[in-house]
Amino acid sequence: EYPCIRGASTSALTTLVCMEMLRALCAVSERESLLRKPPWANRWLLLGVSLPVLLHLSVLYLPPLASIFGLVPLSQADWQSIALFSLPLLILEEGLKLFARTTSAD
Repeated sequence: EYPCIRGASTSALTTLVCMEMLRALCAVSERESLLRKPPWANRWLLLGVSLPVLLHLSVLYLPPLASIFGLVPLSQADWQSIALFSLPLLILEEGLKLFARTTSAD
């Protein structure tokens, strides 16, 4: 078993989880910006995002679960890298919404 591979796969998985949860938060409205219709406007959506995030953090930081799934705890530098790759998705999603609003024939 190579620890560096476990760290890389943990970072990759966490990046994907973060990206999907951010996409879900952006889906609170198909056309309205998050600034106009924030995620907390839909409590069920917040629950639907919070639960998987908490489960993922449990798998990362509870040693019995981490060993079952072959994951390792992430460092602050890992989390910064994950944010660097995940957060641009918000800009892309908001840009697509802006494009849809400005090119709409309605």
